[in-house]
Amino acid sequence: MKKKEIKLFIIKKIFHNKYFFISLFFLIWMSFFDTNSLLLHWKFKKNIEKMILYRDFLKKKISLEVNHLKKINTDYKYLEKLAREKFYMKKDNEDLFIIFEKNR
Repeated sequence: MKKKEIKLFIIKKIFHNKYFFISLFFLIWMSFFDTNSLLLHWKFKKNIEKMILYRDFLKKKISLEVNHLKKINTDYKYLEKLAREKFYMKKDNEDLFIIFEKNR
């Protein structure tokens, strides 16, 4: 027998095997149609990565806010500056003028 004939014989033997078809069906089913399919695992993994990035962003934001809160609680001048700039507060003996610039 020639090499091509041997290869064809092996291929025919494999494709006529019922276990091959059952295994192929099982792989296709598990990859696409099952409730725990590979596609769903891939989507969940991408979702988890996005959630981890968002969690890290929130942790950084929380740490910045904690530092800001510590600074407000310890530094009276910073607290007064913040109250004057953000909330337009003033002392009893002061007048407050707010000037808005027109956007051109």
